[in-house]
Amino acid sequence: MKPSTIMIENIKRLFNESFLFYRQSGLIKSLKANETPILLQISKYVIFGISVTLVHASVVYGLGYTINPAIGETIPKEIKLSRTIWNNIYAFLVSNSLAFWLNSKFLFKTGRHKKINELALFFLISGISFSLGLFAIDRIFTMIDSNKAVEHFANIAFIACSASVNFLCRKFIIFSN
Repeated sequence: MKPSTIMIENIKRLFNESFLFYRQSGLIKSLKANETPILLQISKYVIFGISVTLVHASVVYGLGYTINPAIGETIPKEIKLSRTIWNNIYAFLVSNSLAFWLNSKFLFKTGRHKKINELALFFLISGISFSLGLFAIDRIFTMIDSNKAVEHFANIAFIACSASVNFLCRKFIIFSN
């Protein structure tokens, strides 16, 4: 058989395994099961990752348009930078709490560490990736001379930096495989 045929057959097998598991277990059990077929597990990572990202962005933009304005060309760039950072700090507390709950309940096996250690490691690693995200915000504000839409680029850079580090560290350091 050709390598492309073998690859297509393997993908079909993975889809069939995931679909069969889902049909036998139902939605709730499929979400709660830590041992799921790979495509179903990847789907959970994507769905929960997007959910946490949407919560984070909702808080950042909710604050940025209302309580702590950081969006728009009428706001001076220096003030916009400070407020963008603070809005991301507030959003981090909310979204990271949600991420811990989703990760420990649906994505990874808990128990590698005591619960308090698990929580502390989770927030420590999230704090490190958060710091990288804040650095990215600062770099974007420094690199882009214009005040037009700089906050949007900075928020995207923040999410990209922190999300990738968070996932890898959570999977391999905090929770069991």
